Amino acid sequence: MKEKPDHSAAPAPETSSDPAGSAAVQAVVSGLDPVEALQVEKLYRAGEVIMLQDEPGDCAYFVQSGRVEIVRQRPDGSEIEVGRRGPGTLIGEMAIVDDGPRSATVRALEDCRLLEISKADFSRAVKNANPIVGLVTKLILMRYRDILQRSENVREFAGVTTMLEQQERYHAEESRVLDAVRMANEFKGAVARQELFLEYQPFIQIDTGRVIGFEALMRWHHPVSGRMRPDLFIPMAEDTGLIVEATRWAFRESCKTLKRLITHTGDSALFISVNFSAQDFDDPGFPDEMLFILHETGIHPSQIHLEITERLLLRQSEQVKQILLQCRQYDMQIAIDDFGTGYSSLSYLHQYPVTTLKIDQSFVRNMTSDEGALGLVKSILSLSENMGLSIIAEGVETQQQVDMLKSLKCQVAQGFFFARPMSEQDAARLLTMQRTHHDRA
Repeated sequence: MKEKPDHSAAPAPETSSDPAGSAAVQAVVSGLDPVEALQVEKLYRAGEVIMLQDEPGDCAYFVQSGRVEIVRQRPDGSEIEVGRRGPGTLIGEMAIVDDGPRSATVRALEDCRLLEISKADFSRAVKNANPIVGLVTKLILMRYRDILQRSENVREFAGVTTMLEQQERYHAEESRVLDAVRMANEFKGAVARQELFLEYQPFIQIDTGRVIGFEALMRWHHPVSGRMRPDLFIPMAEDTGLIVEATRWAFRESCKTLKRLITHTGDSALFISVNFSAQDFDDPGFPDEMLFILHETGIHPSQIHLEITERLLLRQSEQVKQILLQCRQYDMQIAIDDFGTGYSSLSYLHQYPVTTLKIDQSFVRNMTSDEGALGLVKSILSLSENMGLSIIAEGVETQQQVDMLKSLKCQVAQGFFFARPMSEQDAARLLTMQRTHHDRA
């Protein structure tokens, strides 16, 4: 893991002559890239205009601190206040949903700190959501705009603004959406700031105890919060589409690591397994980009295992199928992670060019005490033998599990019993010890 530079937040600028550029000014003062700063946070002083009625809108904001007023301009040029918002509420959301103009002007009543949601961020989130969600959201906004435009007495909205603000804050707190948006904004620059790193967990040949490959696991060391839980930030990255850039980075770094390990040990049979999400397969140029990275790093495609989930195959996408076929034609291996936890027909094993099944750790963990789990493990092993597929048992933690897998003729396993995820340096040491032991034997 590389040392990371200090990225602690810089203080806000004392003044800003351009209300729309407050964050850009902060970026210049702090030495950060202005685009990156605009994607994270904006600061507005009391009295500054945050957004103007009828102008195009390319973002919305969560109010983190301070209060704002929302006003509409009448045809005669006069203004009427239609609401106020404070911490935990959202402003400017209409324009990023339906591409319409700003429906009102928003001014800072106090010094405000705002967290940005860009139109691109929202579009990615909607794209990854159920299409019904996007449709209903746009219909609601369209009807609200119509009511707002046709209302003769805008004051009627002001009468319920306090109740709406309280309800909005309650829903935001319940859904923890503000935390999710903040995490997504911070994750955007994680690759560039070298906050992401990889750990490697070995695959073990059960009969010999030999390391035959590694799975690359993405990790995030947040400059303030420290090490982030993968089960929190990876689903967020997938939901927002940010996982694509992170996966490309992980694949390139994995290939570089594999090349160094092969050079260090002389073991050209080593392979590396990299996890991919459904969003990675939305780009038809994905296989060619992978081939370029393989050529650049000097890794043969057969040494790459693409780990995907059953959920990806359940999409029944022709594009996914074609991309996987291309990868197999290039001699890459296709592994289904957490196999057995899906809920569909197994017909996709015939439809897609799968080469490896990874038995979910919940079955491996329980097979020594649960006949049902043991039966599932036996069924998966039998299925793989009949279809000519390789098998990897995940989550092996005890000698009893190892012995049972060996008796079932499972050849490869992975889990804490053998080794926890480790740095590249520790992986190299592990391989060196293995080679030394083999030479002595």
